Amino acid sequence: MSRERRNHYRLLYVQPEAPFEVIKAAYRALMGSARVHPDLGGDNEQAARLNAAYAVLSDPERRRVYDQSLRRPPRSAGPATPAAAPPTAGPACHYCQRSYRGTPGPDTRCAGCGSPLHPAPRDARQAGGSELLGRRRGERFACQGSIELRLPGDPLIHTARLRDLSFNGLSLLHTEALPSGAVMRVQTEQFEAVVQVVGSRRQVAGHTVHARLLTLRLQRGARGVYVNTQA
Repeated sequence: MSRERRNHYRLLYVQPEAPFEVIKAAYRALMGSARVHPDLGGDNEQAARLNAAYAVLSDPERRRVYDQSLRRPPRSAGPATPAAAPPTAGPACHYCQRSYRGTPGPDTRCAGCGSPLHPAPRDARQAGGSELLGRRRGERFACQGSIELRLPGDPLIHTARLRDLSFNGLSLLHTEALPSGAVMRVQTEQFEAVVQVVGSRRQVAGHTVHARLLTLRLQRGARGVYVNTQA
């Protein structure tokens, strides 16, 4: 069985621990508003893969067996090698789920996928009296610019337009709908972040996607990302 066919969670852009409601919403968004269904002009093979993934993940028993199969080490016909150490309980990268040790600093990246690991600030006090990109003490404000998106299991880099940004999250304009619960890696000239989609709404020019910040890393030499609220 190929890696892609086994990775049902990545096909639906959800995390392995996602509840059924999130999986169902992701499946419907991809087949409907994302126009994957053949009746809407989508690809038959891609739709078949999504149907197969949903059939497994929507059935509690089949999902349990499938999850167990993902945790089994692959068989090898070559010489025996020392068994890898079992994963330890602790923090993990939001994007690729690779575990890490210690407390991540502002520039710490995941050793597996390179995503930033430092948690995003939740308010101005946590950020040292500063505020993201805009008016003092504003909760959310306009922030126009190009933004690159990376989705788990998708080798392509997608381009979108950043609309606004706050300590809680961001919104962007994308050509396609993205399912709620999907985790993305985003990058601009000023910052990198891992975000989780909380909603997507159809617009004339595409889809407005709202996401909450999970991690954040400021680019070296970036200007205008923070302004001092105590000035």
